[in-house]
Amino acid sequence: MTPESGYLRQLAANVVSAAAEQLDIRGALLVGSAGRGNADRFSDLDLLFYTERVPTNEQIAAVREAVGGVNALRFWEPTDYANGEEFQLAGVRTEVSFTLVERVELLLDELLVDLKDIASPRQKFLSGLAEGLPLYGDELIGRWQARVRAYPERFRLEMIRRHWNFFPLWYYGEAMSRRDSELWRLDVLLEGVFNLLGVLAATNRIYFARFELKRTRDLISKMSVAPLHLADRVEALLQLPANEAAREFGQLLAETAGLVSREVPDAEVALPFRLDARQQPWSLPAHPQ
Repeated sequence: MTPESGYLRQLAANVVSAAAEQLDIRGALLVGSAGRGNADRFSDLDLLFYTERVPTNEQIAAVREAVGGVNALRFWEPTDYANGEEFQLAGVRTEVSFTLVERVELLLDELLVDLKDIASPRQKFLSGLAEGLPLYGDELIGRWQARVRAYPERFRLEMIRRHWNFFPLWYYGEAMSRRDSELWRLDVLLEGVFNLLGVLAATNRIYFARFELKRTRDLISKMSVAPLHLADRVEALLQLPANEAAREFGQLLAETAGLVSREVPDAEVALPFRLDARQQPWSLPAHPQ
């Protein structure tokens, strides 16, 4: 654990103690880099509280004032199931969110059972819950964490299906290199990389949202099943000439398809064109009619 993580955890413990005195909380979870233990001096403090009743703005302000927080900001209005605010605490941006216990359990059912909107930023909720550090209500949060960490097989298959969607850069590489399409090529390449990482995350039973790419190498380091030197190769894709990048991306897809077929035999990982196929230009007739 980094020294910065230890410091943030001390601040978080003070906030949790104040919240427990002011409110009837069922649980508190420290998420993000402080919860994982790899925080640095740019890291924020993100605390999730779970309650039976949504606290008022005034009640949340009382928690902030009890710990000496200043410069409160509110980015959204209270709802029937959540409320929160952001403030500065000892120079650290601190966000506290209060969510009903029943709302969390509803979201878990929607994502893990109904597979509703799973290829979305909502997986940040799942990864945060799986990796977060419980600071209050260990039994409740432990039950949720056990459920999330189980990573249902139906969820895994659906994640692979939704992310196995790639524009065949290797097939159209020459045409794209001859046209004024660099921004579009980079956009397509990045989308392909995001989907590739989503597939590999699911294969390794890791929750994935693009938010995780704030620390790409940390994410990839969790993947025991992945192409060799994946982090280096992904970073190199954006530096290579167009044709080389297309070929390397195709090679990564081929290796990934083999790994997925081995680890998740029920997943379908066909590609629209063979990796050795290339679009061929047609010729003008010598004597046009």
